[in-house]
Amino acid sequence: MRDLSPFQAGHFDVCVIGAGVYGAACAHSLAAAGLKTAVIDKGDFCSATSANSLKILHGGLRYLQHGNLVRMRETIRARREFMRFAPHLSKALACAIPTFGSGLRSPLAARCATLLNNAIGSDRNLGIAVDLALPPGRTISRESFLQQFPGTTVPGLSGGLVWYDTLAGNTERLVLEYLWAARDLGALPCNYLRAERILTQNGRVEGVLVTDVPSGQSFAINASWVVNAAGPWFDELLEASGIPPVPTRWTKAVNIVVRRELNPDCAVGIESNEEYSDQDAVLKRNKRFYFFVPWRGGTLIGTSYKEWRGSREDLLPTRADTEEIVREVQAIHPSWGLEPKDVSFAHAGLLPMSGIDASGAVQLAKHSLIVDHGKTGGPQGLLSLRSIKYTTAPVEADKVTAIILRDTGRRPAPQPAPAQGQGQVPAELAPLLRSRYGSRAPRVAGHLAAADSDTWWLSQEPPLLRAELRYFIQEEMALHLTDVLFRRTGLGSLRCPPAGLLTTLAEAMAAELGWDGARQQLEIEQVLQRFAMLPQEN
Repeated sequence: MRDLSPFQAGHFDVCVIGAGVYGAACAHSLAAAGLKTAVIDKGDFCSATSANSLKILHGGLRYLQHGNLVRMRETIRARREFMRFAPHLSKALACAIPTFGSGLRSPLAARCATLLNNAIGSDRNLGIAVDLALPPGRTISRESFLQQFPGTTVPGLSGGLVWYDTLAGNTERLVLEYLWAARDLGALPCNYLRAERILTQNGRVEGVLVTDVPSGQSFAINASWVVNAAGPWFDELLEASGIPPVPTRWTKAVNIVVRRELNPDCAVGIESNEEYSDQDAVLKRNKRFYFFVPWRGGTLIGTSYKEWRGSREDLLPTRADTEEIVREVQAIHPSWGLEPKDVSFAHAGLLPMSGIDASGAVQLAKHSLIVDHGKTGGPQGLLSLRSIKYTTAPVEADKVTAIILRDTGRRPAPQPAPAQGQGQVPAELAPLLRSRYGSRAPRVAGHLAAADSDTWWLSQEPPLLRAELRYFIQEEMALHLTDVLFRRTGLGSLRCPPAGLLTTLAEAMAAELGWDGARQQLEIEQVLQRFAMLPQEN
């Protein structure tokens, strides 16, 4: 359960603002180094940009196009860290793009890229379980490509390039894993705790003024360092604190989920009709890719980009966004016959952009940015982290920790993580719980209220235990129905849950949290609002 008293009474070495993937990774890295760490978010954990993802942890193949081998190596290392950290949430995923012509997309270019990628990532499986190992990339024939992706209409199709990345089936739970591992190391996470401004005195950070969103209570968290990892809100927080912001332009990135599978075992990237030239690339391409990613029996498709000038709070995917992606898919893969009615969900996030090219296409920022404000005329003890890519979070987090340790003259004091709870996991539930929670499965099983399996289930299709819901509320700070459906379970991330399941979950949460009937209905309506962008017949 949420407990604010440790935040009000204690003093922290570091307070991390923002609990998306970068904030969570920072909290874990800092706590592992022996720094007393708080990590807060104004909403639920991983409820903003980090929740908008194609679920692929990339190894940086595209950085070959930029000639940026340093960045590629960092990405490979970060992907490996994710896989070692949460193997139960990871699996190898084949990815393919078609080859054609005699230039950058030719079979010869694909073979060269394959050789380079295999060599640069030769240690990609270091410390990885055998069943998660990523095979080397390869090129395939035209016949093989069409067998996997029938109906592909790429002019001059000659074959394909296949490489392997990691599919993180539940990126929200992956963020939670980092937060709870940080908590095991002594960190204190808290959601729905909004940072109002960074407190400073005599040119030095003193902490953060925060407001508890449920109660409206405000108080100060005392901290010697602040890491501003607030995502799209990071510059607004600086302005509110009287600190010169880091001017940033933002693009709205949208992905959709459809009920149909293109290929259950392989993701594919197909060039869109949108003119695009990556201005930072050494080897130019003229189109942007749309990726089709197999996920939970459906397909994730994205990503579309549009410059965003509105309020960060108003960011939601619209019906126009989803229909635009459907039209693009209809144009580049007409034989698949995708229709707007096939869209079952959509999500959006804000990413930093570097500008807009002559064709009007968004140019994404290519590098994360860590600003040490004490070295740029701002207060000592403040770091701002502007992130660009889910995969690289562990690498950037270690850089943040290194800066703080170097400045304070402290050496890392690694903290041993406590053993997980020893609750008995019933044999019939072990596969389900271990696939969802890994080593935390015994903690979840500890919330089983009775030996009689007739009382275990809130829902058997989709499967959800009463013990899981109690665990979410009592140990993972779930306060809302949306917290459970979109972050703790992902049951709402593929399609709108049926009315009966929404009612069952709302009633069960009401029994735990004391909701009345009106509150239960409000919680259900907040879930349904997330599907307002879908056609009415859905």
